[in-house]
Amino acid sequence: MSAVELVEEDLRFKFYFQGQFSLAYNKGKLDYGDFYLPRPNFFPVYSPSGRAVTTNCAYRYNHHKSIFLGHAVVNGINFFHDNAPEADNLGDVALAESEAEVTDTGISLRTRNNWVTKRGKQILAEDRDIEWRPGESVHVLDITSALRPTEEDVVFDKNNHAYIGVRVADTIDVEDGGRAVDSNGGENEEGIMGQFVDWVDYSGTVAGATVGVTLMNHPSNPPSPFFFRDYGTMMSCFTLNDIYEVKYGETLVMRFRILVHEGGTQDVDISGYHRDFCA
Repeated sequence: MSAVELVEEDLRFKFYFQGQFSLAYNKGKLDYGDFYLPRPNFFPVYSPSGRAVTTNCAYRYNHHKSIFLGHAVVNGINFFHDNAPEADNLGDVALAESEAEVTDTGISLRTRNNWVTKRGKQILAEDRDIEWRPGESVHVLDITSALRPTEEDVVFDKNNHAYIGVRVADTIDVEDGGRAVDSNGGENEEGIMGQFVDWVDYSGTVAGATVGVTLMNHPSNPPSPFFFRDYGTMMSCFTLNDIYEVKYGETLVMRFRILVHEGGTQDVDISGYHRDFCA
């Protein structure tokens, strides 16, 4: 048996390391019902020791689904919230194609998504490439999102509901005893909200041990301050302060790295992982 395995099911991809279920990438299901999910996300997300670092059913803001991507106002269409699935101004991110490669050290999952309105009009095409490299103390998840307008120029309105977010498990959040630190030394909501930093790390106790999750920006991304809340959400948000326009024929590429790690911020060479990400 290989140390790294990928199992595809009807609605998700399951990632395994050394026989342990470590991560799932959920494809989404657009028909409203028990399995309704209008855009892909990652859940569950386990640390190398098997502790869940995110939640998919937050006690408030339940559209914050573990590790997720979206934007609330794209040419007037909301690709972020999902509490009123029949609303005309809501859109879906529909998985259209996928191709996987598994090696001894990791998994590459290359996907194509269509960003479409509830009435079927396509706004964007997205190539989303996922690279997962597990380890004994740190799992590394790299995500590249390349967005192309399909019919006309696209405007991402100024909005804090964007673009990649992580909703941590309740016992990790600051309100319940966790701690967050950014690459400049800022701490928790007071020190991190709105800052332009390389990374933010959220850590706390899960099942008796300290674990954490880090969200990193790549320097080639548009300027992306962090939206941060002590109740457990952190997002890299390229439209927190202004709109962003992508012309028809152009492509917006954004890259992110997520670490899922044992221990707290001080126990991981996070800056080293960021330097490697930028190399």
